[in-house]
Amino acid sequence: MRFLANAAVVAVFAAVAFVAAAGRGPEGDAYSYAALHVTLHGKIAALSHYDVLKTTEPLTCSDGARNFTCLLMKTDVNPVLNELGKIGVRPTATPTAHRWVLVLEYNFTEDAWRWRNVTVLKSWELRWNNETVYLLQAQIKRSLGEMVRINRELSETFFGRRELKNITAVAVHADKIAVGTSNGTVTNGRGKPDHRTVGRIREHIKRKYGDMVVEVYYTTGAKPLVEMAGDYPVLTDFNSFGQYKYEGGAACTLGYLGYLYGDPNLPAVITAWHCFGFVGTDRTSPYTARISFMTPKCVLCSITAPSDGFLNPGPYYWWEWYIKPMLFVQSDSALIGKANDPSYFERLGLKFGYIRGADGSSDLPIMLQLSKYDVKEGDSLWIRLGRSGVVSKNVVNSLCASFLPLPDFIRSIFDPSVYYIPALSCHTRLSAGTYEPVPGDSGSPVYRLRIGSDYRYAVVDAYGVLSAEEWTKEVYVADISWIYVKVSWLG
Repeated sequence: MRFLANAAVVAVFAAVAFVAAAGRGPEGDAYSYAALHVTLHGKIAALSHYDVLKTTEPLTCSDGARNFTCLLMKTDVNPVLNELGKIGVRPTATPTAHRWVLVLEYNFTEDAWRWRNVTVLKSWELRWNNETVYLLQAQIKRSLGEMVRINRELSETFFGRRELKNITAVAVHADKIAVGTSNGTVTNGRGKPDHRTVGRIREHIKRKYGDMVVEVYYTTGAKPLVEMAGDYPVLTDFNSFGQYKYEGGAACTLGYLGYLYGDPNLPAVITAWHCFGFVGTDRTSPYTARISFMTPKCVLCSITAPSDGFLNPGPYYWWEWYIKPMLFVQSDSALIGKANDPSYFERLGLKFGYIRGADGSSDLPIMLQLSKYDVKEGDSLWIRLGRSGVVSKNVVNSLCASFLPLPDFIRSIFDPSVYYIPALSCHTRLSAGTYEPVPGDSGSPVYRLRIGSDYRYAVVDAYGVLSAEEWTKEVYVADISWIYVKVSWLG
């Protein structure tokens, strides 16, 4: 698995690890987090993320005749309606006659999509704001909040305490767990995990959590992607003067232009946080961070924080390991911006609220900003890959996946200049797409593409930025809903 950064930056990552300043988002208030989501299924899942409700994440389902959005749940519909009412959302609920449903799931072991038949006890159709969602009561073993907790516990167990060696990834999807290991072999380009390792992983999880479906697949370390921003090169450099002292630089992709808190006086650019060496935590502050880029009206533009701007990185938490601390990053995204400069983008010739199209010329307007659970497993997301200038279409296969960059982990244990160990926590994972990212693509914008029924228009809904790529070509995405920044026309 790799972060998408150039070779000069990789050595710094080992010494720097993941860090992020605490912000609103996955670790904040459940109801505020739910209110950030723009879809009904996103709001329900956001409440379940905190275990307020007992549903799965949003899923792609079918009754054999059509596909639709559904959430499986342990309870009936009443708790859902009650909790949604607390954030001012009051959908209509109508019972339906579903007795079974097909759920689309990604099989990590086989690297393929499969339909799973689920028996339905009771079912309801919810309608709100021109959206229809189906809630299906079923005998699921774990809800989303429980699976998020298990993901976190297993990440700490495997990445931190190292109770089993060579575990590189942990993902949850519906009520199943997928674990990636570097113990295995590759034949004709396909990886196969060692069967003894598979047995040990399954037995370990069974002892802690009982009977659960556990998939084990082969994968290696992570690779960074860093270097271009569509037509604009983006260079970064950083220094930490805090408890952990280091410096470095990178070349990355500009993800989005935005306004912090929707304030036109606070223009900011958004990219991957590892491009800034993860400065800005309680242990890597004070700091300096700078981003530099070229535009049609500026040969070398730059923003430096905190001297003439501000840096807001994503949420994180520390986990103390007896060898070195680990930093679990919950969103590998950051924004750096200018204070009191409302004409900044216009002056530099940058266009707020647009993504460049697949043809490299037509600009697509960003109409909405999505939060983490506004997409579902099986949905297509698009990535405007900065360095190669192409657009890749990928499919969501997990909304809560964690990984440990194994080469950096091994190096950081023995290198005295490395202060802590990085790991991503509960990021969105996409299956291999139509194009593979290359070094230089970190921070590339990830979005949903909507095309009109008459094919006469296309618009974009912003979702997140590209973080890293796995050996199996799957990629990890950091959503940008942890702090409010306006990147779209409609908010």
